[in-house]
Amino acid sequence: MTTPLPTAQLDDWLETYRRTLLDDVVPFWLRHGIDRAHGGLCNVMDDAGRVTSHDKYLWSQGRALWTFSALANRIERRPEWLEAAHHLFRYLEQHGRDERGYWMYRLDAEGNVLERDTSLYVDGFVMTGLAEYARATGNAAALRLALDTYDRVADRLRRPGSYGTAPHPIPPGLKPHGIDMIFSFFFDHLGRTADRADIREHGLTLVHSILRDFYRPEKDAILEFVTPDGRFADTPEGRTCVPGHGLEALWFILSILGESGDRETIRTCVRLIRRHLDLAWDDVHGGLRLALDIDGKEPLFWKKADSKPWWVQVEALVATALAWRRSGDAGFLEWHDRIRTYAYAHYPVPTGEWTQWLDREGRKMESAALPVKDPFHLPRALMTLIGIFSGKSRK
Repeated sequence: MTTPLPTAQLDDWLETYRRTLLDDVVPFWLRHGIDRAHGGLCNVMDDAGRVTSHDKYLWSQGRALWTFSALANRIERRPEWLEAAHHLFRYLEQHGRDERGYWMYRLDAEGNVLERDTSLYVDGFVMTGLAEYARATGNAAALRLALDTYDRVADRLRRPGSYGTAPHPIPPGLKPHGIDMIFSFFFDHLGRTADRADIREHGLTLVHSILRDFYRPEKDAILEFVTPDGRFADTPEGRTCVPGHGLEALWFILSILGESGDRETIRTCVRLIRRHLDLAWDDVHGGLRLALDIDGKEPLFWKKADSKPWWVQVEALVATALAWRRSGDAGFLEWHDRIRTYAYAHYPVPTGEWTQWLDREGRKMESAALPVKDPFHLPRALMTLIGIFSGKSRK
């Protein structure tokens, strides 16, 4: 272990994260995000908050519902936050699903479907948003809707090929890490909310799948795609490592297991957090890169592999803080400070939000994924960091 940082330093970080959340990020979304004319959240906008399209990605609507509900659950019960959550719930309830009960991908301003159920990730984000909203409000209809979504997701997970994963399609003959990653956490969250041990157990089976199949010991990394039976595929897709997804999955697992969980698994996750930081960190320009070929070849599959999205940095901030909390190793605080320094020097913009995509040298660039801005990765990270550094970490 290295020399611990002084308590005053941790207190300063805590205060900075509170100010960023409460003075910058949340006010931005209350000013610019709530679509009073059409319903839901404006999620195609620039850093100044100017809306460039009124199309609604349901991915973002579910994320925003989680965020405003979580603010009420984890920070304080401000009326404006609860009203935003009510607004988003009403929109999703009225417009979000088709006659089969599947959540849509993209709607136009009037709520007409532009893209149908092309991504099971949408179901995950909406499901966890509904669960958090049910926690905040006691709304039984929201919890029933979350549980119904779980049943449909669980059925489709048993039938590979029955769902899509836009914006990152599953390469033929492989299975994706992203599905196990998000649903391990979201099932655990829903199971806790609904007091359903079976749903939490389902989440735990996905944890085991990540560590058994997607973590490849011969590469010492979590890979984005493996064969259906969990073997390494020596193709551009199979060699793809997205360290930010690895870090996100690892802090999810630490959170699911809790402080009294499986000590060997916790130690493994803590070690792998350091490994993925080492894989992603750019020694020349700073910051964490998006993707790489685990064998050191040119990354041919993942778009804009050398870019530095905001979400990678903020998920790494949570992962380093939680690894420190679980292990006591102050080296993770040094990593945290390095990433934090880079992030605060490059991403905040004067309007209060953060710009989302930078190239390797730190210049603003267009998204390599969805053309959206929404309140999720950053406020979720800030709320989680506030919990960790205040000693009140909550799921």
